Amino acid sequence: MKKIFDSVMEKIKDNLRLFLSIVGVIIILAVVIIYNSYFQKTNETVKIEETQETADAKQNFLDSNFYSSILLNGQGDKNSGRYVTVLSDYGCGWSAKFYKETIKPFLAQKNNINKIWMQYDFLILNENSPSLLPTEAAYCANEYNQFWEFHDGVFALRDKYEKVEEAFTEENVINLAKSLHIYEDQFKQCLSEHKYKELIMMRANYYLDAMERLGVPSTFLNGYPVTLMIEGKEQAVGAIDLNTFNQKIDNWLKTN
Repeated sequence: MKKIFDSVMEKIKDNLRLFLSIVGVIIILAVVIIYNSYFQKTNETVKIEETQETADAKQNFLDSNFYSSILLNGQGDKNSGRYVTVLSDYGCGWSAKFYKETIKPFLAQKNNINKIWMQYDFLILNENSPSLLPTEAAYCANEYNQFWEFHDGVFALRDKYEKVEEAFTEENVINLAKSLHIYEDQFKQCLSEHKYKELIMMRANYYLDAMERLGVPSTFLNGYPVTLMIEGKEQAVGAIDLNTFNQKIDNWLKTN
């Protein structure tokens, strides 16, 4: 009787060992599958995000230049394939500083200007922004090839007044146009019809995602923001000095 009992118990132990072995194998396989699946998914997600970011950056550039035949408040060679886009806001003090201390001297020195196309774009956050009126007016002035002269005048207007709302009135922008001998009636019509308002707001929307991380002023080289190494990390920068700007353009031209 005891032998039978021992035999039965031995079989139960063998079956239990087999069962536990199978369970162990299943658990190990499950862990391996879950592990591989998780990290494969993670890697794929990262890859998709990186690819999407790159695509978005290129698309923003392509879209913004799609309308360059209207925008072209630029200087240089528009067929160069090297586009330097300065994103600005007439109401922003840093944008004014960047233009006066960096961009205007850069254009005056004539270095590399024949190798690039430098154009201005504007970030208008909403239709109630006081910067919208002078931006529309700058587009209208561009019809008379007076963008840069008008551009100077708008920043000069800003310096005369304590508040941008006081500086950027219709009367002031019309008087600025008159001082540049722009035909007054046609200029007024361009403003009253808001000829470029939709275009300005549409272009601004292209940059809004980037502006969450950057701000104005910003400079884009073929759609990618100018960056500097700050605290060990490449970070987008705004109002950089003329020497740094020249170095960035020089280095970019060597590889483009």
